[in-house]
Amino acid sequence: MERKTTPLMELPLKNDFMFGQVMRTPEICKLFLEELLGKEIDHIEYVDTQKELNDSYLHHGIRIDVYLRDEDRTVYAIEMQNALKADLEKRVRYYQGTMDRTELLKGRSYGELSESFIIFICDFDYFETGLAVNERVSYLKGTDKEYEDGSHVIFLNSRYKTGNAGLAITEYLDYIRTNDDSRVYTTELVHKTVEKVQEVRSDDKMEVSYMMWQLKFQDAREEGRAEGRAEGRAEGRAEGRAEGMTDGALKVIRSLMKNMGLSVEQALATAGIPEAERPHFEALLQQNP
Repeated sequence: MERKTTPLMELPLKNDFMFGQVMRTPEICKLFLEELLGKEIDHIEYVDTQKELNDSYLHHGIRIDVYLRDEDRTVYAIEMQNALKADLEKRVRYYQGTMDRTELLKGRSYGELSESFIIFICDFDYFETGLAVNERVSYLKGTDKEYEDGSHVIFLNSRYKTGNAGLAITEYLDYIRTNDDSRVYTTELVHKTVEKVQEVRSDDKMEVSYMMWQLKFQDAREEGRAEGRAEGRAEGRAEGRAEGMTDGALKVIRSLMKNMGLSVEQALATAGIPEAERPHFEALLQQNP
């Protein structure tokens, strides 16, 4: 069954594409971290958004929505989580190990590992505590002495019942939960967040970026499904991936033509279709206009 695509004009903050666009704004991301962690940050430097980290082609990679560091080289990985999964603790463990191996170059000492924060913003109450903020803290067994290795993990809960955070963070979580632009928000963080969401929604140039992002997302999802259905049949997997990518590309091309009034040639170029493959897509478009 084909999943319904949310139009750009209706995208909520919790959508991965929108979240990445908003948190790519340094002022907003810096405000978010300062309000959440209760500390001043001079400046932030983006490592990347939708950062993909891989140890090697043999190992499972991770994709981080927002990956950045501050002036003290403290590293922050910020993830939006919409779907309730039962493995977030193990996901955090894997993220931490992969991030550390990426940060620590060969020949450097363990003491040079950066302090790190992994922040999961969840549109569900994963731990069923009712708290807006759940932070992992480790202790030596049988004592009240904290075990500190420079790593921090924070789970935010937009479905909170107890707002154990400052007003800016609870308003931010409220906005994620309700997607209510008309509500009167009182904090700078959420004012600027709402303004940025509205700016992205109304930016015609973002339409192409959003469609290309959807294509990549759909390709990755279809590839995973194809591999699951045809594990062990390499030829079948390759054909399934190729077919899924072609279908996804056709959807983007048709959408560019319909929503932006582009010609076939312009749509093919905008969608990034290689010149050698364009006659094939032109023929498919003629067969199924």
